[in-house]
Amino acid sequence: MKEEGSIYRWAFATGQKILEKLESLYNAERAENRMENLLLTLRSELIPERFKRAIVDYLIEISPEVGIPEEVKMEKRWGVDEFYRYSTAILAGFFDALNKWRKEKGEERGGCRCLRESSYP
Repeated sequence: MKEEGSIYRWAFATGQKILEKLESLYNAERAENRMENLLLTLRSELIPERFKRAIVDYLIEISPEVGIPEEVKMEKRWGVDEFYRYSTAILAGFFDALNKWRKEKGEERGGCRCLRESSYP
């Protein structure tokens, strides 16, 4: 359980940095859309290596200045149980980062919910 907690914390912090970077490159709405697309892409990956490759490729593309935990690095193979636990922790961390970011953006706009609500998951 300790590993999933550290993976979740990494994913949450990384998700926040990804959103900051996306917002600086684009605008708030496009940053939100790109993060939602990342979540949907990751959620659709059923093979551990493809899941990890999708994360690494996205981090390289956006370059949010984050490290990659040992469990996520491509060299370490995941079994079925690890894939389930780690992918769930990563998706939850990214999703919670997106929700926190949405809440902060809503508060910046005076409580107005200017960004659209997501239907994910």
